[in-house]
Amino acid sequence: MKKRLSLLVLLLITLIIISGCNGKGNLKVVVYDQQQNPVNDVYVGIYKSDFNQRLRFAYTRRGEVEFAGLESGVYYIRIISPGQKKEMKLRINNQEDRYLKVNLNN
Repeated sequence: MKKRLSLLVLLLITLIIISGCNGKGNLKVVVYDQQQNPVNDVYVGIYKSDFNQRLRFAYTRRGEVEFAGLESGVYYIRIISPGQKKEMKLRINNQEDRYLKVNLNN
């Protein structure tokens, strides 16, 4: 009986450790203009490996875009507004909420 209980506890601990290592994080991107007003209809794309593979994209509403449930790792962000294009690299860690504020300058 004690062997089964200790085996069950060991199995549960192992599963908790494994599930914790494969966590997901969230990203919120807010885009502002020169006067610090939120900008609508700006393209925000999330890419893997130097913009070769797009994972997700969205257009801002009230200046905001949210991407939930991103795997831990390095992502490349591309923001395109009429006449402007910004690219950046970002790391998402396990169970982390990232907030990215981007100012568009004309």
